[in-house]
Amino acid sequence: MYLQPMMFIDAAAMKRFAVTVSALLFVVACTGDPLNTSATSTAQGAPQITTPPENVTVAVGQSATFTVSATGTAPLTYQWSRNGDVIPGATLSSYTLATTSATDSGASFAVQVSNSLGSVNSSSATLTVQSM
Repeated sequence: MYLQPMMFIDAAAMKRFAVTVSALLFVVACTGDPLNTSATSTAQGAPQITTPPENVTVAVGQSATFTVSATGTAPLTYQWSRNGDVIPGATLSSYTLATTSATDSGASFAVQVSNSLGSVNSSSATLTVQSM
């Protein structure tokens, strides 16, 4: 037996949450935390890459940006590398090569994401630079 979610409002605390039940007195799912009014959640633990950097194709002279998304206990730190060599100062969740040249074509970019509980390396993304 499946019942529709029921919405409850705690007027004194100005909080709302939903409960779904499948039988009397048996809770199957609960969404919303009546004790937490924050709209965001944070993942706890060692870093995990949720969206790795993707290959980028640009024309000569254009900028190229690589981005990673990761979860884990804050603070997360980032270190980008190019062809396996650390890029000094590239410590954000994205890295931009401001002006590309033909010699940049074929370069691979990856990032290491770290926190106090560990680190994880992304897969590599390849830059393709096309002549105009």
